[in-house]
Amino acid sequence: MLSIDEAETKFETIYSEVINNLGSIASEEDSKIQIINRIFTECLGWGFSDIKAETKHENGFSDYIFRACDTPQFVVEAKRVGRLDVEVAKRDAIKYLKLSGSALKKCNDGIDQAFSYASPNGLPLAVLTDGLIWVIFKTHIPGENYKNKQGIVFPSLEAIKNDFSSFFELLSRSNVENRVFNSIFDDVHHNRILISHNLKAPIDDTEIKLTKRSDIAYDLEKVFANFFERLSGDDDDDMMVECFVESHESRIADYSLEKITTSVLGNLSREKNNVDGELSRIISNTIESENIGESEQSIFIVGPTGSGKTTFLERFFSKTLSKTIRDKCIVLNVNCLDASGDEQTIVNWMIERLIVQLESQLYADGIPTWDDLRGLYHGQYLRRVRGVDKELYETDKSAFKIKFGEFLENEVEKDREGYLNRILKDVLNNRHMLPIIVIDNTDEFSLEFKTRIFQLSNSIKREIKHCMLFFPVTDKSAWIFSKTDIFSIHQSRSFFLPTPSPKEVFRKRINYINGKLSSPSSEDDKKLYFSKKGIGISITDINSFAKVIEDVFVNHDYTSKTLGELTNFNIRRTLLLSQRVITSPIIRIEDLIKSYISGNMVTTNFTKFIEALILGDYTVYKQGDAPEICPIFCVSGGYIQSPLLKLRVLSLLKATQQGNRSIEDKHLTVPSIISYFDTMGVHEATIEHTLIELFELGLIEPYDLSMSSLSNNQRFTISYKGSSHLQLASRNSVYFYQMALTTPIDCSDTSEKIRSTYKANIRFIEKVNRIKNIFSDYLIKEDIKYISEPNHSEKYEHQVLMIKNISGFGSRKAPEDELVSTFGDYYKKGTILRGVDAVVDAFDVNDKSGFANVANYEESVYFNLMQLKSLGVEFVHDGDILRCDIARGDNGIYIERVHYVLDNKEDRIVDDCIITKVFSHRGYGFCKFGSSDQDAFFHKTIFDETTRKILSEGFKFRAEIIPGQKGDYQVRMVIPDISAN
Repeated sequence: MLSIDEAETKFETIYSEVINNLGSIASEEDSKIQIINRIFTECLGWGFSDIKAETKHENGFSDYIFRACDTPQFVVEAKRVGRLDVEVAKRDAIKYLKLSGSALKKCNDGIDQAFSYASPNGLPLAVLTDGLIWVIFKTHIPGENYKNKQGIVFPSLEAIKNDFSSFFELLSRSNVENRVFNSIFDDVHHNRILISHNLKAPIDDTEIKLTKRSDIAYDLEKVFANFFERLSGDDDDDMMVECFVESHESRIADYSLEKITTSVLGNLSREKNNVDGELSRIISNTIESENIGESEQSIFIVGPTGSGKTTFLERFFSKTLSKTIRDKCIVLNVNCLDASGDEQTIVNWMIERLIVQLESQLYADGIPTWDDLRGLYHGQYLRRVRGVDKELYETDKSAFKIKFGEFLENEVEKDREGYLNRILKDVLNNRHMLPIIVIDNTDEFSLEFKTRIFQLSNSIKREIKHCMLFFPVTDKSAWIFSKTDIFSIHQSRSFFLPTPSPKEVFRKRINYINGKLSSPSSEDDKKLYFSKKGIGISITDINSFAKVIEDVFVNHDYTSKTLGELTNFNIRRTLLLSQRVITSPIIRIEDLIKSYISGNMVTTNFTKFIEALILGDYTVYKQGDAPEICPIFCVSGGYIQSPLLKLRVLSLLKATQQGNRSIEDKHLTVPSIISYFDTMGVHEATIEHTLIELFELGLIEPYDLSMSSLSNNQRFTISYKGSSHLQLASRNSVYFYQMALTTPIDCSDTSEKIRSTYKANIRFIEKVNRIKNIFSDYLIKEDIKYISEPNHSEKYEHQVLMIKNISGFGSRKAPEDELVSTFGDYYKKGTILRGVDAVVDAFDVNDKSGFANVANYEESVYFNLMQLKSLGVEFVHDGDILRCDIARGDNGIYIERVHYVLDNKEDRIVDDCIITKVFSHRGYGFCKFGSSDQDAFFHKTIFDETTRKILSEGFKFRAEIIPGQKGDYQVRMVIPDISAN
């Protein structure tokens, strides 16, 4: 892609050649070939493949239609030199001229013609030119006739030369793709250049000070920084693997992947001649059926960003596979983030990556010897020994060796793909190992990039016959890729991993640390373990720290929910944000630590949590201090818009997301968003500017991660972070109050009124209410200036509700329960769900306690049998369904009432089982039952304590089995062997 300086240099060359040869440019075709084509392709970055000439329309043929990202962008109507004229005195400078004005009267026919081609086809931009004169105009201006607005006119090539940057901004491929022309025309049509904001925040950034804290708080902050770094697992692979948050889906994927790998390896261990025949078994491209040849498929690990796809695979290869099987695999990891992204070079780059990894794992010092290479090319070696070089071999073996070495060098260096395939065949046929290729982080690259990677991987697999491919991808990438022809050609199988709950991540990692503390190793060993991680503090105090973290981030589910959403469930950033909260002076961490050491419990609450989250170490919110907290009411200094526009866009995207089921339908296209707000009087450029801001802040996310531009093809939906900000901005008093203090305001009187109220010596609660009232009135009045009141149709209901919530800040006092006010009645203490089904996930027959899962709720509900007995339930087993009411108390949700246990006796199977896999360190396994080849999942907690210690593959037992809710089977309970008594 040309830089503007390079483009300008090329234009100056064209300019000189055209001026010197102007007499020979007579026809329209001359103008096209000698000027127009050259400017677009040599200066503006357009390729010939981007240009479609002589397109047929109802009223004729357009000269050019330019495309970017497979989408038509604008039309160009070309004329011969002399057909156009611009009646202005000064022709060497850019002009902004009314399209229907007298200065362009000799261009009117051409303007009408260009419009007639562009407008019916939805093209927003049109260009009229004879090569020397260039008239550029918008074809649609909301609420106005396009001819009553200005076009941007370059009356001569000299005008372009004198202001090339403006010409380049308008028509270069990269800028058209990013729709920069909309902002430029918006400034021209609405005098944006003449309008300047006088934005002033009530509390200036220079006035915001750090909150004073105690000496012990400073010391503890260092300890907690190390502790949270420890929780991140950066330098502890075991923690990342052991603390992977499991789900129903991940357990099934664990077991299925091992079965596939084991099956392929079983075939490899047979005689070479029988490999193809032994791999005739096939499995389907779904989890339920088994019809596709196992080594003839690709494995997709699909899940949202943050679901732990890479960690899942690391855990699978290091923990799930038995060592016997793992030692027979050679795993090659290709991280596409290390690639340049060039679609033309990606194949060669990937081949080199695979070769380097293979050589490093197979050969001493990562370098194959002459004998190693001779083995790889043994067929060619024998051909020369017996054929063309037989005489040389028999008379001078040294000379033969040198000559064959030259052949090897040429083959290895010139045919890298062939060399790669030879190493892989050697791995497969001679070392009897299974090559496994993991291609990670392809999501943010183009579809063409993904396709080339996918095709290369499958070509390798087809060449060497037996190989497994793994592709961890997001659900959106999988959805897009599944529509391609190349995907349907090659067989594949997919496993879905949902995003883990941050609460469960905290719980598992804290339990992991506590497990280290309670392990039988000596105190010195424990101290050594933690000191290596930078935690120089006593074991007892570390235990207290863990309890503090557990209280704040595990026992209160709203904290982990909020932190997870604000970071779009990026676990690393969630932990950093958690550290910000726990070390904020608002929390007074020293009091929490003292309370746990002394045994006198002190807890925090939601309001304090939000204050700590927003303020951090400062007296009031400081913009930029934590990028996860966005100043949602800010408007950019150069753009006139409603301070509520970002919230309005988020409200639209949230309503769309909630109202649709498919991934694609949860996203809105850029034109549809523009059209929605067009009816409310918001100009196209303003919406585009807002979408760019929201995207850069992480409040919205694209459908196709590889598309970085704001093209017509791009779709957006609200992100978790966007949903959280929508709730905080429209329903949370703490957030709204802090934004009132620090948001730059386009009204000096309002800004001063908020400032003087903040400085006033009045009760804090009264001060807060007054400031919220002032800020709320300001936001509503500003919004009315720039946005028309929508009609009362259903599609605007969410807009009306959002405005009502903002108005409510001015009329209501601080809510008694900030948590309920922010997140709704689900967080109200007392009964929150009535008559729902809670499925027993794991009931421990020894502890007489367990967890149950409620549909559409990510957290498990803890219960104990004594509690259930008091509710009329004598006993439960795994998979039982309790029709019950769920309530919320001080320590989260619990089962308040059991209406009845759903009876599924007709579906139950009593049969003999044999364990096929036990994940002993994770507490579950799989077994086969009866004569079928069907698998059933079980928790080890269904067995008594004695039996748990002897569980292993091949262990037999009798059990009651029930169908699960997702089409699989689960062991409900073990049936005791009566004959043994």
